[in-house]
Amino acid sequence: MNIDELTSKVISGQPLSKDEAYAVYTAPLESISMGAQKITAHFFHDALEFCSISNGKSGRCTEDCKFCAQSRLFKTGVNEGPMKSAQTFFEEAQYNSERGVHRFSVVTAGVRLSPKEVQNLAAAYARISKELNISCCGSLGLLDEESLRILQKSGMRRYHCNIETSPKFFDKICSTHSFSEKISTIQTAKRLGLEICSGCILGMGESIEDRIDIALTLHDLEVDSVPINILNPIKGTPLEDRPVMSEEEVKRSIGMFRFVLPRAVLRLAGGRLLFASYFSSLYQYGINAVITGDMLTTQGISIQKDVDVACKNNKRLMLIKPL
Repeated sequence: MNIDELTSKVISGQPLSKDEAYAVYTAPLESISMGAQKITAHFFHDALEFCSISNGKSGRCTEDCKFCAQSRLFKTGVNEGPMKSAQTFFEEAQYNSERGVHRFSVVTAGVRLSPKEVQNLAAAYARISKELNISCCGSLGLLDEESLRILQKSGMRRYHCNIETSPKFFDKICSTHSFSEKISTIQTAKRLGLEICSGCILGMGESIEDRIDIALTLHDLEVDSVPINILNPIKGTPLEDRPVMSEEEVKRSIGMFRFVLPRAVLRLAGGRLLFASYFSSLYQYGINAVITGDMLTTQGISIQKDVDVACKNNKRLMLIKPL
């Protein structure tokens, strides 16, 4: 099939095979963009969603994820600190809500939260959900069902757990927890009725086949939102010398994700300063959400800058509900 036929197939509701996803990835760049725009317009029109993240507990992580500045195994100079108070979380959410951000996610370092930390965060979510017009999300590691249930009852609507990379490549990136543990956490959160946000980091040395397998895995998991991070090599981590992905690689990867995941919100996440000069063009490859403001340990793009770019591209800023 050519790219036009594959576009029609996706719009008609049929999933792509691995070979078809590869055909998309390797198609002429302009054709990928045209197809991705048609698919995005069909399922989402011109909607664009903003979310923000709070570095809720920083540093001293026990895990050995090779991309991460917060592992205690690497000397990166990252700030370390205990979990923020419920009041601080509320104030951060309020700041973002007042500026039109649609989602607020607390992200914590470490494999999971303690019971005391869960209760602290539950208090924050309860107040945010009651008093502010912003949706609560959490990226809190490999939480068990009880902790997820407590946070869900307090107002957390979406759970984030990146698969990071493909099943085949995962053990080259992390050895202290497994790909199957990630999947189990996602499935538990999904079973409880939470929306699921799960994505990846591209540019860690994975192959094109790995990138396609990431997209196919997320399709099989039926995730609602897919944050796409581009590796920002951080000094002190094992991946500090990785070359930054080229603009063409980024566009091909995002376009392929849109074809494989037509009903998922594709969210620009980490590494945004790496593609600041061309990030608005990524709307033409399927992006329809951004993490705005600063990232966990690196600088991001300001909310106002994102609003200005969205308006120039005639985007309707709104909370996108899963289809």
